[in-house]
Amino acid sequence: MDNFDKIINQLRDASGEMRDNMHMLTEIVPVEEQMKYFHYSKYVQKKKENESLDRNYMIAKLFTPEADIEDKRYYLTVLAGIVDVAAYRAIETYHSSPMEPELTYWSALALAESKILLDAELSGEKQFFVSTGLGGKNKKLRYFSVIATADRMDFTDFQRETLLRELQFQFERDNIDLEEMEIKGNYMRMFLLCGLSHDAKESVQKAINEANEFGDYLDKHFLLTNIKQLNDEEIIELLKKKMEAREEVMPTDKD
Repeated sequence: MDNFDKIINQLRDASGEMRDNMHMLTEIVPVEEQMKYFHYSKYVQKKKENESLDRNYMIAKLFTPEADIEDKRYYLTVLAGIVDVAAYRAIETYHSSPMEPELTYWSALALAESKILLDAELSGEKQFFVSTGLGGKNKKLRYFSVIATADRMDFTDFQRETLLRELQFQFERDNIDLEEMEIKGNYMRMFLLCGLSHDAKESVQKAINEANEFGDYLDKHFLLTNIKQLNDEEIIELLKKKMEAREEVMPTDKD
């Protein structure tokens, strides 16, 4: 069992689903940004113990257009550490339409932290934050996946329809939500939501195997990650490198 499987097992309850005291972002926030936020939050929560903080003042400044962006970053972080419904609602309102787009990730994390503290206060039970780069929804983890043609030629209509049909069958069987999907030439990129009681990798692999019964046209090696999404340039470069590596190890004919 690898480290990922061990972590997943720790998140499951008796039914195999995510425990009620586990929380994750519903939005996609880069892991690096999450690390910055929680390091800063830890620093701020220690610092505020020696300061007289006015909740209403910080909320007012948060919605003041001319206020400095770094001050707003500080206010969001401090408000997130206050176990208070008014503070939570202020962060929620700000995040619904951030006045500073640069603080979109930050306000998402502040909102998550505020909710965790409120839930802990109301339930009397310790709460935990599940950190992945792609977050999740409805107790399901979000994954980013890329499936490519074996020969890097563009999908034909028949190949595209066959792959979609097999994916739909596997996902419905395993209660996996296809959140977003796009086919670009010779590859498909998609976002999945998969519960802890199922294996997203296994479902995608089975769909590929079944589709390949109609011509062996899909690359058996595919990308599946819950860390980050790749843009089109990164995907194209990755597929190019994989093809070059494959060609280097292919045997050549000798006289």
